[in-house]
Amino acid sequence: MTADSSIAVALACCSALAYALSAALQRRETGRTVDSSEHAGAGLPFFGALLRRPWWWGGVAAMVVGAMIHVVALGFGSITLVQPIGVTALILALPLDAWLEKRRIHRAEWVGAVVLVIGLAGLFGLAEHQPSETPPDADLVLGTVVVVLVLAAVVAVASGRAPPVPRAVVRAAVSGLCAGATSGLVRVTFRLVQDGRSPWLIAAVLGAATILPVASILLLQTAYRDGGLDAGLSTQITVDQVAAMAIGIVVLGERFSLGVSGSVLAALSAVVAVTGLVTLIRSGPTPEQRVRATAGTAPHP
Repeated sequence: MTADSSIAVALACCSALAYALSAALQRRETGRTVDSSEHAGAGLPFFGALLRRPWWWGGVAAMVVGAMIHVVALGFGSITLVQPIGVTALILALPLDAWLEKRRIHRAEWVGAVVLVIGLAGLFGLAEHQPSETPPDADLVLGTVVVVLVLAAVVAVASGRAPPVPRAVVRAAVSGLCAGATSGLVRVTFRLVQDGRSPWLIAAVLGAATILPVASILLLQTAYRDGGLDAGLSTQITVDQVAAMAIGIVVLGERFSLGVSGSVLAALSAVVAVTGLVTLIRSGPTPEQRVRATAGTAPHP
């Protein structure tokens, strides 16, 4: 591993810790917002109530710090090296969330989280960790930006009438798409600047990389509200990594190693990751279960 790669790994670990703290704080504050206001369950009243909670802003600040560290890490290493380390945020966020909520973590939650991380680690471990020298194609870059923006908007709107937990999973997936695309586009921007490409192309990519993280944050809050940390964060992290990796492969020419054997192993790793994701979604407490648990332990007047 080169010196730059080592720096990228160290920075990515720090970023994952910041993201874990952010997730735990935001999940707690979305739950308390819904519990404290009968009008905070949907739409603008929900976000307005969140904006009045100082600890939610603390979670946002931790997310911003994590994102800034992540961007610097992408300056030292490839997407397929930096992104996989982000999955450790899930393992770190579970005990933080349990500590803030004063609850025990179910065994199935740990099993699902560990299986998910193993699957994703296997998937990304097969990727080449050195940046490709292939210059990004301008049409492909712009097409990627348009596809991500349109797909995110359509799916987010279409999920509005789904039941709470499926809606949380879908919106967390869209949030992950936006976050992963942001990471991918940041790396693309580095390459475009390095290659001296058109300022208009660079501005378009930067514009999308500015809009997408805002959409990701807003969608993730509704996912925490409707499905809790397990469904929201696990789905978001999984899609985040996959989306960023896809941009690295399609736009920047990064590849899996070991040829056909590597592709087969990658497919098996993906099955393991999906199994862990489904287990985690089904095992974690929903917001309704959290409310009942709190009510059951509250002292009677």
